[in-house]
Amino acid sequence: MATKDFDLRGTLNVRSANEDDANHLQTYCFPEKTREQVADELKTDLAADSQTSRLVADASGYAVGHITVKQHPLNDEVGQISDLAVSGPFRLLGVADHLIEAAEAAAAENGLKILEIELAPTDTPVIQRYKDWGFSEKPIVTLQKNLNAEVDDDTAEEENEDTQVNETDAEQQTLLN
Repeated sequence: MATKDFDLRGTLNVRSANEDDANHLQTYCFPEKTREQVADELKTDLAADSQTSRLVADASGYAVGHITVKQHPLNDEVGQISDLAVSGPFRLLGVADHLIEAAEAAAAENGLKILEIELAPTDTPVIQRYKDWGFSEKPIVTLQKNLNAEVDDDTAEEENEDTQVNETDAEQQTLLN
């Protein structure tokens, strides 16, 4: 068979999601979820009383990319980005860039002044990509207490060492009280 060149052209349209996008979103963006899960989440976010904007990157009628912007529950000037997903073959075409631009425009249109996203510190490449889009890190402290853990002997010894260190730093303890 002879080698043939093809001139492929297409358009990418970033638009608001609709319920008909559920099947494509599940196939191309969220294969780890069932179609029903994607459809239910989409329906909830598209409800009239929702503070959520869901945008899709549409390539020839197929939702191949997705992003969500939700108004922060405690600050009506802050939008939280989540679920940025782009189907593998479209990642090198800058689809995520277009979705971020559209998310910024939708957020501004809804009166939001700040966009934020929470990421694990181990997501270094993803963090760098968001920095490339103009996001900056802000200091945040996450505290956790496991209420159901059994204490083994090693943990008990570590806790005793921590207690001794903390007792020597009485000045900090005074500041906390």
